[in-house]
Amino acid sequence: MRRRLGRSALGVAACVAVAALFPGAAFACSASHRTIELAPGQNVGGNAAGYAPLGLREREVVLTFDDGPNPDTTPKILDMLRQACAPATFFVLGEPAQEFPSLVRRALADGHAVGGHTHTHSDLTEIPFNDATRDITSGLLPVAVAGGQSSLFRFPHLKDTPELLVWLREHGMAAVGADIDPHDWEGDPPEETLARLKAQLRKAGRGIIILHDNQPNTARLLPDLLAFLGREGYSIARLVGAPTHRQLASGETR
Repeated sequence: MRRRLGRSALGVAACVAVAALFPGAAFACSASHRTIELAPGQNVGGNAAGYAPLGLREREVVLTFDDGPNPDTTPKILDMLRQACAPATFFVLGEPAQEFPSLVRRALADGHAVGGHTHTHSDLTEIPFNDATRDITSGLLPVAVAGGQSSLFRFPHLKDTPELLVWLREHGMAAVGADIDPHDWEGDPPEETLARLKAQLRKAGRGIIILHDNQPNTARLLPDLLAFLGREGYSIARLVGAPTHRQLASGETR
């Protein structure tokens, strides 16, 4: 899985197969994508303490989406990713994931990775440690029920503590930050958000992109973003978590 995703790959009309619904399924389309697997405690993205660069190649990105699933916007985003044959990682919230489990199952079946983002989107640095870990594990339950491995996690507001990073590693998980953050949650017109994203990406040359699949304007900008990546010769890597043998959805360990 080493071929670069260029203009022709992004123009693929549709994926030709649907991945089997199990953790680590290959991305379900005719184009090949580099898959990057994170080990427990291998925290990547951004420049915060406890995180390291992902090691992306020049002109290589990872697409990530937070705060879904949303019944109005997530299906549109999944449709566009399938049409473009582009892999992504979805960091879902437990509340909507529990309410709309079919969208979590569809993301997995389409070959995307699905990680946790807590149940309530609370700032975990402002609540007691036990409450924070409970929010993490309860947010992972709908992912596990849908067949996801639940070994990737993103902190709400990208705010963590050293103690929580240790807890994630001990429970077989890796934290994912972000390198390219256009603040699409602010609700600006799609062209403004996309301009910010392009400027950041051209400066960095590569990176983990953070977007939000519950935002209507994000769904509107995605076709132009995918077209831009194709024109500029960017490849899209698939980010997954390593198989975990110690982690349970309850947060206990074997």
